Amino acid sequence: MLNNLTREELLPRLQTIVYLLAAPAIAVLMYDQYRQGLYSLVLSNAIAIPVLIFSSLYIFINRNHDSSAWINYPLTITLAGLALYQLAEYPELMTHCLFALPMFSYFALPLAAATLINLLVAVIMVILLWMDEGFARALRTGVNYSLLLGSAWCFAYLMMLKIASLKRLALTDQVSGAYNRRHFFNTLEREIARSEHSRQSVSLIGLSIDDYRQLIDIHGNRVMSQFLPYFTQNTQQMIRAGDEVFRLGDDLFALILPHCAEDGALVLMERIKRSLQQKPWQPFAEISLSAASMGLTPGEDAKDAEKRLLAKLRKQKRASLQLAAFSD
Repeated sequence: MLNNLTREELLPRLQTIVYLLAAPAIAVLMYDQYRQGLYSLVLSNAIAIPVLIFSSLYIFINRNHDSSAWINYPLTITLAGLALYQLAEYPELMTHCLFALPMFSYFALPLAAATLINLLVAVIMVILLWMDEGFARALRTGVNYSLLLGSAWCFAYLMMLKIASLKRLALTDQVSGAYNRRHFFNTLEREIARSEHSRQSVSLIGLSIDDYRQLIDIHGNRVMSQFLPYFTQNTQQMIRAGDEVFRLGDDLFALILPHCAEDGALVLMERIKRSLQQKPWQPFAEISLSAASMGLTPGEDAKDAEKRLLAKLRKQKRASLQLAAFSD
């Protein structure tokens, strides 16, 4: 079940679990404080338990909406503020509580926001300890907090890079750099739904590299693997912002054009085809392309649109072959 969840769907669920686990952890801490006779501290920390439970329920109920930030920011700031408020009276205990803030904040907040909050907490904590405990204690605590903060930041940054890398691997074709077939269907379904709501046109362009297998036999797979990224880059340079290039097969590329009528797609297709065929490619003297364009019809889904585009592309190829044979 978890494998079918996207990161946007999984993160609120993980935050809900963490908040629910944090509530009994604070309850255990309160019991220890009660045994030590720190009754005022018990009462102040008791506020965090209903806050955490309420936050977990709120995030879970709104897990399909981008509203968790309205809880994560005030919750993180509130917990940090409570610890700083009691730092002067209970420096040892509150220092250890604040040491948990970096990992919690980097889990709940974006990297930049969590870093800013932690730096502000570090500065305030050092100043308060300097005023009440002396410079040596403030310096030692500040260094320890900085080391913990640096470790948490590195972990969060590496996780962000890993997620971005996994997302790129999941969405892109590793040879050409274009988006892959799976992302093509997801994007097209999204654009179809958007067009039905906004009444805007969506068009497709199909590009097929002629004699692809013959080019591989002559030049080898390595040369073709070096050629395809340049082909994708040159195609991307000729389309609008918001248009996307997808690789659906070895020799087959498709372009999704939101807010573009069929006649506009036809003009763009001819310009792309002419520019790519006239461009000098190394080590090829030239390449030949077959191209087709179409506009989506109401009620058409992504699978039907792909089939109709491929049918038009095959028809275009047959017409080009017949024309070449007639010319000879």
